Amino acid sequence: MKTVQIELTSTVKGDNGKNVRKPTGVVLEVPVWSAEELQAHSAEASAWVDAAVASACLAKARNAGTQPEVAQTIEQLIAVAERSGAALKLHAAFAADFAKFLTVHASDKKQAVRDTLVAMARNKNILATSNEVRRTALADYLVAFTEALTAEQETAYSAILENLINVCNGEAVEDADFE
Repeated sequence: MKTVQIELTSTVKGDNGKNVRKPTGVVLEVPVWSAEELQAHSAEASAWVDAAVASACLAKARNAGTQPEVAQTIEQLIAVAERSGAALKLHAAFAADFAKFLTVHASDKKQAVRDTLVAMARNKNILATSNEVRRTALADYLVAFTEALTAEQETAYSAILENLINVCNGEAVEDADFE
């Protein structure tokens, strides 16, 4: 077993108005056991390792988003993820395109309603706390949006749209589905 020190941080507003991480002053000493140590300890610890590995595999698959991108080998599984910000850029592009769509196809609605629909599509907390009427309306607009997409947009946004429509229709959602 090794011990790792971690310093806790909290999110606060920076000088420029954007959220920044600041140290809280709390430092934790965290024991970190190897997989071998846990598996040798007990059947319960071995089962915990298996569950942790399964959870990590499923999370990586959810983040992949499409079947061809799911790791099929151990080498693919353990490959270091590229942190390009592509997923964030894709979601921002989706939200911008959805907002443009609503400007045309929901022009009879107030701007506040259109803004709320876009906010629901962008933010899992807003979506989770929205009532059934709003979720149904969002699902209807998302379905109409899918029909107006170019082939390129359809390919790029398919995972985002599928997850959002499923949530709007009352299917269970995990935090990882939004990543």
